[in-house]
Formats: sequence, structure tokens, C-alpha cells
Amino acid sequence: MSETIVALLTLGVLILFHELGHFLAGKKLGVYIHEFSIGFGPRLLSRASGETQFCLRMIPLGGFVRFAGEEGEKEDEDSHIPRERLLYSLSPGKRSAILFAGPLMNLLVAALAFFLVFSFVGFGRPTTEFGEVVPGYPAHESGILPGDRVVRVEDVPVAQWEDMVRVIQSRAGVPTKLTVERDGQELTFTVVPIESDGVGIIGVRSGVEFVRLGIFEGLKEGIKETFYVSAMWITGIVQMIVGKVAPEVTGPLGISQLLGEAARHGLGSLLYLAGAISANLALINLLPIPALDGSRLLFTGIEAVRGKPIDPEKESFVHLVGFFLLMIVFLVVTYKDIMRLIQ
Repeated sequence: MSETIVALLTLGVLILFHELGHFLAGKKLGVYIHEFSIGFGPRLLSRASGETQFCLRMIPLGGFVRFAGEEGEKEDEDSHIPRERLLYSLSPGKRSAILFAGPLMNLLVAALAFFLVFSFVGFGRPTTEFGEVVPGYPAHESGILPGDRVVRVEDVPVAQWEDMVRVIQSRAGVPTKLTVERDGQELTFTVVPIESDGVGIIGVRSGVEFVRLGIFEGLKEGIKETFYVSAMWITGIVQMIVGKVAPEVTGPLGISQLLGEAARHGLGSLLYLAGAISANLALINLLPIPALDGSRLLFTGIEAVRGKPIDPEKESFVHLVGFFLLMIVFLVVTYKDIMRLIQ
């Protein structure tokens, strides 16, 4: 039960920061904001602060910031608001900045989560020592033992575990010299990597050391990890489109389960997964799908090119249809998540 609460709170925080990005950018550019809401549907909690109503709604599927002039000129609730504070009065560039601020905030949250893992919580890092040598595989057959530290592979110095992996994976079926250090002595073995999924393997796993990085190194690695996770997500989407991997989508229920499992493994696992989800949330919102930030950015870009605004009613209709389609997708994905849980 506690893991479920942690998972829901984590998702809520990621949504909160996404909407906060839009909110802060809008405030900075002087736009009047009617409402800042987490969730959809009936209001559970509501509090006015200045000109904005802050709300928590029943269905925790996202959130929104309702700007004055968001749907073009209106004569009702926006009639008393100065024109320069209406969203539609801003240039396409400024509106794009407000739209992009949400995904940008999620990328910053991802970098922060990774930074906290690397510099404060700590993480396991592969060493050049063999933590496990699997019986029946080439390394075991050649006489390599757990605790041996790899020094060279084919006369290539090994400073990191990946240095050895890179060489081994390219030499399936090719005899390969592996020099290790054991009890202060260097020993050389010949292994013949076997092919598995198109790469060479010898049946070893690295040892792991628990480390914490310095503040500046952790910050740098946090930013790098954000780019790495984002690149992996984009690669996965491309592979699904071209049919290299089977499409697999996880909804809020499945994500909550993953976060709950991560919470059971400790703060580091939870923070890392939250960072990965935050980065993915940023990229998903940048897709040109109606009702998402990417679609709104696309409409704003078209307006900038053609030199005149698109009919707000037509644009709103597109986003409304997109929203209902997303709800249908959500129901289908949630059904599949439930079926996975009960199987």
C-alpha cells in the first residue's frame, strides 16, 4: 500500500513540474492565468491565490494551465483582461516558449533526479573484476575465475568494463587473448566468444562497486544520463515504427506498478526511474499529437510561417478530438495493464 502511495505521489510530482513549467513561463511573459490544475474531472480541492485558481481534480491523468485568451477572443470571462495579457496576443515565438517550458521542466527534473542518485544516494558501477563466471561458457572453460581482474584483451588495455565488452562482442567465433590479474600475477587465457543475438559473449558478469560522485561530476553525469535516456526512448520509438521491435505501451497503472517496485528496491531505484519517466514524459509531450504540447507547437509554427493565426475554433476542435482519442488509448492501455497484473 505504501509503495502505491509513493508511486502516485511520484507521478503527481512529475505532472506538477510539467505544468509548473508552463505556468512560470506564462507568468514571466505576463499572461493572465485563470487556473492551474493537476488532474481532470470534478474538483477535489481548490484555492484562489491572486488571479489564479489552484485545483486538484479527481482523475490523475495529467493537468493543465488555463490561460486567458487560450481559445482566441472571447467576450465573457476574458472581457475585463487587458489585451496584452491574453495568450493569443503574444507572438508565435513567445507562445512557443510557454508551450516548450513544460517539457523543458521535465528534462530538468530528470537531470536533477539522476544527479541526486549519482552524487547523494550512490549507485553501483561495474568494475573490471569478474563478479561471476558462468559454468559452461568460454571464460569458465578457459580457466578464468571470479575475482580475476581483466587487464588487457587482445593487447588493448582495459580501463573500464565496457572496454572489454566492446572487443569481445566484435569477435564471435574468433580466438581472443584475455590477460587478467590474479593474486598479483598476470595470466593470459585464450577464449573463443560464442555468438548470442548477433554479438560475441564469453559468459562473465562484472563486479560492482558502490560509489558517489562529486557534486560537479554528478551534475555532469546527470545531464549526460538525461540525454542518454532520451536517445534510447527515441531509438525505441523509431524501431517500433519500422517494425524492428513489437509495440509496447505502458499506461499510468503500469507506470505506477513500476514505480512501486522501484520504491521497494530503495530510494536510488525510485529516483532513477522517476528521472527516466520524466524525460520520457517530456518527449511524449513534444510529439505532434493533437492535445499535446507538440501539436500546439506545430500549429504555432504554421502560424509563424503563414503570417496569420489559425482559426482558434478549428484548432480547439482538433485538440478536443485528439483528447478524446487519447482517452480511448488510455482506456485500452489501462485494460492491458490490468490484464498483465492479474495473469
